[in-house]
Amino acid sequence: MKLLTFLGTGTYLETTYFWQDQECTTCFSPLATCKFLKPQTLVVFLTDEARQLVFPDFQTALPKELTVIPKSIPLGKDEQQLWQIFEQVSGAVEEGEEVAFDITHGLRSFPYIGLLVAAFLQSGLGISLRAVLYGAYDVGDQSTKPSRTPMFDLTPMLALLEWSNASERFNRTGDSRLLSQLIKKQRKSLAEQAQGDKTILDQVGNLASFAGSLETISNSLRLIRPYQAMQTIYELPARAEKAKPSLQSSAPAQPFAQLLQKILETYQPLALENPLDDQNIDAMLRVSRQMVHWYAEHDQWVQAAALSREWLESWIIWQLDPSQIYSRDHREKMGEKIGKDADNYRRCKKNNQKFTPECLGDFPDAEKILSLWLSLRDVRNDILHAGMRENAAPADTLIKNLQQYIDDLDQLPIH
Repeated sequence: MKLLTFLGTGTYLETTYFWQDQECTTCFSPLATCKFLKPQTLVVFLTDEARQLVFPDFQTALPKELTVIPKSIPLGKDEQQLWQIFEQVSGAVEEGEEVAFDITHGLRSFPYIGLLVAAFLQSGLGISLRAVLYGAYDVGDQSTKPSRTPMFDLTPMLALLEWSNASERFNRTGDSRLLSQLIKKQRKSLAEQAQGDKTILDQVGNLASFAGSLETISNSLRLIRPYQAMQTIYELPARAEKAKPSLQSSAPAQPFAQLLQKILETYQPLALENPLDDQNIDAMLRVSRQMVHWYAEHDQWVQAAALSREWLESWIIWQLDPSQIYSRDHREKMGEKIGKDADNYRRCKKNNQKFTPECLGDFPDAEKILSLWLSLRDVRNDILHAGMRENAAPADTLIKNLQQYIDDLDQLPIH
C-alpha cells in the first residue's frame, strides 16, 4: 500500500493521535498514520522551504524499512500552481494501486486538494482507496500532556462527490441508474448490520425495491419501453415512501434523501397506471406524447425520434379503430398502408398531381398528417442508419427538425 501526505512549514506540536483502537504519540500525523496503516511506500509532497526546515526531522523519525519518496510542489499561489500540485499528486499513483492519504499537514489548501485528488483517483484510475485520514488537532483534548487528537477517516465523505456526479447525470439526462447504484450500496451496508433483525431486513427490502424501480425506469426509458416506464413510475411514490425512513436515518444517504422529491417530480408526468388497459387509451396517448417531450428535454434524441413515429401511428389507429391500437399485426399492416399513402402523397406533390388518400381518406387534414409522417419517418431512419446513407443530415439539423416535428405532434387533438 502507498501512503500520500503533505508537509508544510507550520508548527508541529507533539500529540497522541488515536484512531480506532490504535494510538501514537508524535509531532507528525503521517508518522501515526504509518503505524496505523503500515504502508510500504510513503510519498511526501512538500514545498522547498518545508524540505529544508521540516523534512530532515520528519525523515529521521520514520521507520527504516519504509520507502520514502519526497516530491516538491509549489505553494499553490494561483490556479496554475494548484493544477501543478494536482498533476504531481495524481502522477504518483498507478492505476489499480491501493492508496491511502493523510491530509493533516501542509498549507491550508493542501488538504482540500488531497481530498479532491483522492476522489478523482478512485473514480478515474480505479485505485483502491484504503483511507483518507485527518488529524483534528483543534477538537482534541488539550488538557492532557501530551494532548490527545482524534484521527478521522474522511473516505465516507467522498460519497458526497459520488452523489453529486449521480445527481448531475440525472438532472442532465434523466438517467437515475447511478443513483440506484448508490442506494444499493446503502442497502448492502444495511444488510450487513441486520444480523436477523426483522425491522432492519424490512428496510433492506424497501431500499432494494426502490433502487430496482429507479433502474427499471431508466432502462425502460432508454430502451423505449414506454408502457413499462409508465407503470413503474406510477408505483414509484409508494416505494419511495417505504424507503424514506431508511434514507433519512442513514448519514451516507442524506444527499439522496434531499433529492428524492425532485426525482419524483421529474418522473411523475410520465406515470400511468395500467397503460395497456383499453379504458386508458386517451391517457396513454397524452402521457406518451409527454414522454416524447421528456426525451427531448433530456437530449435523448434517438428515443424521441423513435417514440414520435410510433406515437403518430398510435394516434392514427386510435382515430380509425381504437380497439386495435395494441395489436402488433394490425400496427404492422397499418404502418404499411400509411406509408403507402405517404409515398403516394409525396409523389403526387412532386409531380403536381391530384392526391387522393386511401388509408386516411376520412381524415380532414390527411395531407398534413402524411407530411408529418414522412418527416418523422425520414428523421428516425436517418438517425438509426447512423449516418451511413447518402445525404445524411448533420446532427444539429436532425435535432432542429425533430424539435419542430414534436411541436407539430402537439397540434393533433386527443379528446
